[in-house]
Amino acid sequence: MKRVTTISSVAIAVGVAAAFVVWMASGYIGRDPAPASERTTNAPGAPSAPIAVSVRPSSARTITREIVVSANTEPNRVVELRAEMDGRVVELGAERGSRIGQSQLIVSLDMRDLEARIAEAEALIAQRELQYEAALDLEERQLVSDVQIAEARANLVAARAALEQNLVDLRHTRIRAPFDGVLDEREVELGDYVRSGDIVARVVDTDPLLIVGEVNERNVASISVGNAGTARLVSAQTVEGTIRYLAPVAAASTRTFRVELAVPNPAGEFRAGMTAEMYLAADEITAHFLTAALLTLDDAGNIGVKAVDDFDQVRFHPVEIVSSTTDGVGVTGLPDEVSLITIGQGFVTDGQLVAPVPDPTAQGGRGELSESKQPGNELPARL
Repeated sequence: MKRVTTISSVAIAVGVAAAFVVWMASGYIGRDPAPASERTTNAPGAPSAPIAVSVRPSSARTITREIVVSANTEPNRVVELRAEMDGRVVELGAERGSRIGQSQLIVSLDMRDLEARIAEAEALIAQRELQYEAALDLEERQLVSDVQIAEARANLVAARAALEQNLVDLRHTRIRAPFDGVLDEREVELGDYVRSGDIVARVVDTDPLLIVGEVNERNVASISVGNAGTARLVSAQTVEGTIRYLAPVAAASTRTFRVELAVPNPAGEFRAGMTAEMYLAADEITAHFLTAALLTLDDAGNIGVKAVDDFDQVRFHPVEIVSSTTDGVGVTGLPDEVSLITIGQGFVTDGQLVAPVPDPTAQGGRGELSESKQPGNELPARL
């Protein structure tokens, strides 16, 4: 009885094991094979799908290059007025900082004995004239020699010269403005005594006002006298003028050339001694105008932009920035027609295959600047 029970237990165990094997095998046999696309995607080393990037077309255009120069404002001319004779200040004709016209009185010195000397010289001239006329009358009757005639003439000339000298001294007692301008400084006050050669006042002329800077030797050939220019003052005022002077010789220490931009300033609105930035019109160049956000660097540190060629491959183009405005930059080094990558340039490399799509933020799907933003319509291109 015990032996029968043992055989039955073994038979049951074998049957359960066989059923489990059959169940496992049925799962593998009934499974469908994986799709071919899934097997390809999961296969090691399989190529990935091209990355989508946004692009916009860009066309080269002609722009006027402007050379940017750090500058400052200077007066057109400055004159220090000095006393030409000794004397005491008896009258003041203008206050410091006031606008004055040509020949306007600034300072008067006392005449001392000038009036008496002038009267004496005039009387002496009258006497010498009578003596000379008498000598001529006697000459007709051959009663005087040629030497006496020459002496009378010389005495008359000397008397007239003495009067002229006294009149010059009289003019020197009135110190006047040599031109229209501003009385920048007056060094004397009422009652001061000045000697010949002492500085009395300083007059400046700020019309035109000069914007003065230094142009390096690389850019000096691109500008010339008569060219137009603009300047932005530290006060945020913008002025326009014309180049009136370009140094023919470079400064020995800096190898730069002085340039002067003359700006009309009839009302004296703009002052000398201010910091400025000068923009000088130079030559015309062909360049692309784009936003500075599109600029990037390659592995070697070269600045450039990324574009897509006709085969949908990324191409890095080194560029040179030749102009700059608040709306963007002008660059050279690109083909005349190019598709710039506007979104996604940071995720692709040179030579990589991409899937370009039109930039949805660009005007008309082309990514071009509006007419008001075109260079030359709103702001000039600046180097």
